[in-house]
Amino acid sequence: MVGGGGTSQIGYSHRCAALRDNVYTLLAGALDVNAERGRAFGEQLGIAPERCYADYQTLFREEAQRPDGIEVVSVTTPNNTHFAITKAALEAGLHVICEKPLCFTAEEARELVDLSKKQNKIVGVTYGYAGYQMIQQARQMIADGLLGEIRIVNMQFAHGFHNQAVELQAESTRWRVTPKFAGPSYVLGDLATHPLFVAETMAPQLNIKRLMCSRQSFVPSRAPLEDNAFVLMEYDNGAVGSMWTSAVNSGAMHSQKSAHRRRKSKHRMVG
Repeated sequence: MVGGGGTSQIGYSHRCAALRDNVYTLLAGALDVNAERGRAFGEQLGIAPERCYADYQTLFREEAQRPDGIEVVSVTTPNNTHFAITKAALEAGLHVICEKPLCFTAEEARELVDLSKKQNKIVGVTYGYAGYQMIQQARQMIADGLLGEIRIVNMQFAHGFHNQAVELQAESTRWRVTPKFAGPSYVLGDLATHPLFVAETMAPQLNIKRLMCSRQSFVPSRAPLEDNAFVLMEYDNGAVGSMWTSAVNSGAMHSQKSAHRRRKSKHRMVG
């Protein structure tokens, strides 16, 4: 595992998903930018001290020399590092399970696809929602024509966890709203990517032809990154789509319906 240290939110999820059915074993890691802190946390997880590395380059190099070296790496670092780490892992002959977004540009994505084919290795991105049985059933129903022609696609992923500037107090979440680490977007890259992937999983025949997007930074300190966005889409078969994604939908958790007033504020967010 690269990243996923003691202060990581998503690292815990990756470990639970990987280890719960004994398909994987956590053997090595570069878990933290602070090497000593990462080593201490790795030992808490049962990783041998000599396999708790200071950085991913050392991890890949040293593990490649071991007869019992790792075969798969889980990448749970901030967005701006995903491409470089995934590329290095593939070059080291490893399969990769990476957090989203996999990269920032289509060119980077194509480079990783080509490299994975050359190395004959798998690159997986953790779009776990697409694995739900109802999503798979809907995909099959659409493929079988049971729902007719798909004309309208409505997507939503809006929660209220960050309806205030929580990142000013919680250092572990600050990277999400810092362009250097998060990239060109906040909720579009962090949240909207999930419903978009689910929609494409259910109806892979639909291809977005054009779109327009309205982005807002309701917490001013997050600008130029958005914490709320609306997207309108037109598909190549004439279908239309809409998406709302937000981190400031007060009272909501993973898009559950809500209508709550923000504390000490006259503003109301309704979802």
